[in-house]
Amino acid sequence: MNQVRSIIKAAAWLSILMILLVTVVPIGFRPSTGFSPNIERFCAMAAVGALFAAAYPKRLWLVVLALSLAAASFELLQFLVGGRHPAVGDVVFKSLGAAIGALMGGAIGSAIAKPIERPNPAGTA
Repeated sequence: MNQVRSIIKAAAWLSILMILLVTVVPIGFRPSTGFSPNIERFCAMAAVGALFAAAYPKRLWLVVLALSLAAASFELLQFLVGGRHPAVGDVVFKSLGAAIGALMGGAIGSAIAKPIERPNPAGTA
């Protein structure tokens, strides 16, 4: 089970680095799914939130806080990139996605952490 948790942790940290990368590159390099940018922001941070909460299930609220601060910081970094325009609304969508994703990931992380209970065969104690 530790190997699974290690993989989830690695995926979580890689995912937040990817969010940072696509947040600070010039707008022409930002990937697009064809959905509205707010849906993309929400879904991307929901995935990141789920990964971090699954990786650190006992620190759910810290995960939400840290990802919200990361989203705000990443938006501020856009001031350094020409053609990017940071917005409070973007932080709101990213933070909401992180929170909802973290709730889902927390449930998954808790399920992974619990041992599987097997029924006792009849007649044994």
